[in-house]
Amino acid sequence: MKILIVGAGQVGSQICRYLVREMDCEITVLDNNSDNVGLITDKLNIIGVVGEGTRGEDLKRSGIKNANLIVAVTPSDETNVLSTFFARKLNPDIQTIARIRNTDYHEFVSEKNDGFIDIIINPEGAVADAAQRLLRSKQLFFYQNLFNGKAQVIGLNLNEKSSVLNTSLRQLSETFEGLRTFVVGYRRNNVLQLANPDDQLVEGDKVYLIAASDDLERTLEIFGVEKPPFHRVIVIGGGKIGLDFTKRVEKNFNNYQLKLIEMDKERAETIAGELTRAIVLQGNGMEEDLLNEAGIHTANTIISFTENDKSNLLMLYKAKELNPNITTIGLIKDYGLSKLGESMGIDIVLNPQTTTVSSIIPNVKPSSFKQVQMIGEDEGEVCEVLIERNHEIESKQLGEIKIPVKFGAILRDDEPIGFNTQTRIQVGDQVALFMLSKDTRKVTKYFSVDAY
Repeated sequence: MKILIVGAGQVGSQICRYLVREMDCEITVLDNNSDNVGLITDKLNIIGVVGEGTRGEDLKRSGIKNANLIVAVTPSDETNVLSTFFARKLNPDIQTIARIRNTDYHEFVSEKNDGFIDIIINPEGAVADAAQRLLRSKQLFFYQNLFNGKAQVIGLNLNEKSSVLNTSLRQLSETFEGLRTFVVGYRRNNVLQLANPDDQLVEGDKVYLIAASDDLERTLEIFGVEKPPFHRVIVIGGGKIGLDFTKRVEKNFNNYQLKLIEMDKERAETIAGELTRAIVLQGNGMEEDLLNEAGIHTANTIISFTENDKSNLLMLYKAKELNPNITTIGLIKDYGLSKLGESMGIDIVLNPQTTTVSSIIPNVKPSSFKQVQMIGEDEGEVCEVLIERNHEIESKQLGEIKIPVKFGAILRDDEPIGFNTQTRIQVGDQVALFMLSKDTRKVTKYFSVDAY
């Protein structure tokens, strides 16, 4: 497979690193910044071309006529749109993927509407969606639907109220018989690792588990996840993400009280007219008087969605000083600042680059992989995989599968089932897998029907 990546920034670089690590493919990266191209080609030993994705000659030099896929992820929507447009003109059979933030473009360029882009990635919408799912409890730091909502992978912080502390995972399965929930991994001392049956969870662990939707509430109770009786949420920043997030919460959570702080007076007036229940306050989210007016001392969660990473960190740090019990969630685009956010006590960092990569990866995986979700900063991933005919795994017991992966859910006849080491996989099953990044190539090859 020959893949052209247009854009050698953070997203393009992360996609290239992923592809080099996992896939047997020929990668070319095209960018107008020679420093970015040189940096990524030196590190990854891939082909680099300095040029514009909007120029036919530069696309030709990048091998567009023989490429199978183009992924346009520059910071400019217009560049991404034009790159895929010219790519399709030069190579009608090429698959096209583009990151486009402005939703006004979507209906005109989508392949579904007779356009030329097969897959459109909207990272802002994905971030807003992820943020509103995390409002269930301050202990949740990760929440993603699997199998179209029939199961979820969640990440939670274990506290002293959890009934699973200092208990082996093997014993946990026996104690809560019939619970279709499986611990697949955990982070301890800042190291992500696969969960093994004899492992014990301790207070402070960050645990990843996969649960059937019908068992999720019981699971959260068992793991000591507390939900506030009434949720008060403060949103800082009324841009696209902040407005999208607030609208989602208004729609999905009737008992949530919402207050949105926007610096620009004209913008504040505009979004106030678009919201139904949220109260819009105009001013600086760093001002203590304004935070007091927003109810910082009684709020459960504060989320900062401004375009400035450092401002987000500082405003959330200020909020934590005023209310140490509040959950802080920040939009941080710079990977380096994500670690700083953790050291400052920011509870959850949302990174649109990671969201973008997670949206793109399934489209370069073998066809049996239906969804891929990145874990941490490219430390692991959760995948949905369809078990197809002639697969080596067919009819094997799970205990006989000797590869570094954890099974978190099995969907059979469109319903999650309970399973153990004696369960046999069947053709047509869909499985949810958790793995570490260092093992993804091995796991991908094993579960790809193309390998047989």
